[in-house]
Order: sequence, then structure tokens, then C-alpha cells
Amino acid sequence: MAEPIIIWIASNAGGVGKTTLAIHVGYRLAQHGVKTLLVDLDTNGSLARFCGLRPPITTEETSAALFSRQFSGNYPVVFPEWRQASEKFGLCLGGDIMVSVALDLPSRTAKEYVLQKAFRKFPPPAEVILLDSPASLDVLSYCALAAATHILIPSPMSIKMAGVDSLLQMIRSETEELSLNPAPQILGGVPMKVAKNADQKTFAAEIKDIFADQGVHCFPAVRENKHFENAANRGIAPLYLYRPGNEACKDFDPIVDAIQSLLSNKK
Repeated sequence: MAEPIIIWIASNAGGVGKTTLAIHVGYRLAQHGVKTLLVDLDTNGSLARFCGLRPPITTEETSAALFSRQFSGNYPVVFPEWRQASEKFGLCLGGDIMVSVALDLPSRTAKEYVLQKAFRKFPPPAEVILLDSPASLDVLSYCALAAATHILIPSPMSIKMAGVDSLLQMIRSETEELSLNPAPQILGGVPMKVAKNADQKTFAAEIKDIFADQGVHCFPAVRENKHFENAANRGIAPLYLYRPGNEACKDFDPIVDAIQSLLSNKK
């Protein structure tokens, strides 16, 4: 198998919709036959809830295994409760145990490269890997940056305009600091949870302009929709399953198309 495309879903704000974005993009890719792995580096454990699974407890059950000094390539891949819809969408769950990983990493040599080294030494069983990391931009985020080939930036409507700029500046400065070569490409920004009112649409347009000023593509917005939360709370996160006829299902297609184009160019 060729080296996978590794996409870090990066944000410096909580409640953006990172997990929602990751699950919908991952599930849609799997529907198109792309073997996809979502690696959760976040500490909040929401991914398990979104997928109807019990929260993991031990290191061996979680993404923490990838950071173990004894990691031997045994990826703790689980499948959502709704796996019958797609056998190609696997998960490595995060949760509370990732706090311990974040506390241990500063004592490691070349700490930012631990995840990158794990992926290179033991290629994951996937064509596309999605990395969901904490919004705190801690050492786990730097590990995601070092491992990534591409970056996707979900932007909430509540974030101050300076937040987008500061995140892009952080990505570029840390890429240089870590001497990443090749540097991960920014796939694009994604305005998230955009409501129908005029203020929200104006704000989304302004965010698009900020990305454009930074030379970053901006995907069409993902609309505000109550069914995202309803589906997640019922453990059936993808609207493709929960409300297959919902118009918001179409919002992720431009991102999925862009990733499929990357895959085609690799062949």
C-alpha cells in the first residue's frame, strides 16, 4: 500500500465541530471505497459517544498505544456501532488517557516526532488518516502537525477573526521550527456551523477573505443543523445514516472530492 494521506484537523478553539467534520469526511470517504482511519488524540472522549461505543480505558485500547515506547504496530482499531454501513472506516479512540500521554511526551527525545515515527515504522492500515487533536494546541497537536501531510482547518462562527490568523501563523512557524520537509500542505479552511441569518453569512464571507489573504483555499461552509448534535447524542453521528435526505449531507462533498483528487494524483 502507498503511503497514506495524513490530514490533521486543526483548530485553536473548542466546540468548533472538529469531530463532526472528521466523522462525516471519514465516513463519506469510506462510502466511496477509501480505507480511512480516524485517530483521536483529543482528551474529551466525544468520538466514542458519537460512534455509539463505550469509552476506552486502557492504553492498549486507545490512540495512546501509538505513543507507547513498546508500540509494535498493533493499531487499536475499532469500528463504530454502525459499522455495517461501511467496513472501511476504522477508529483509534482517544479520551482521558491521552492526558497521561501529553504529560509524558515532554520527557521524550524528539517528542514532536513520536507519532510520525510510529506511522513511518508501522504503516497504518489505511489510505487516508484523519487526526483529531485537542484545541489547546499542546504537544499532541505538535505531534499531529509533524505527522501530517495535509491540514484542514475548521473555523467556528464564534471565533474572533484574529484566531484564524494566529492558527495559520502557528502552523507556519512550528513547521519551520520542526524543520518539516516536506511541509504539510494546508488543504483548506472550513467555516463550520453557519446559520442562515445575514450576520453569520457575512462572517463566513469574512473568514473566506482571511484565508484568501493567507493564500489558503476556503471550502463552502458547513451549515448549522440541529441534527448534527441529535445524531451524535444517539451514537449515530453521520447524517448520511441518521438523516440521509438532509441537505447538510452535501456540505462535506467538496472536501471529500478534494481528498479523492489527492489520492488519484498519488496513483
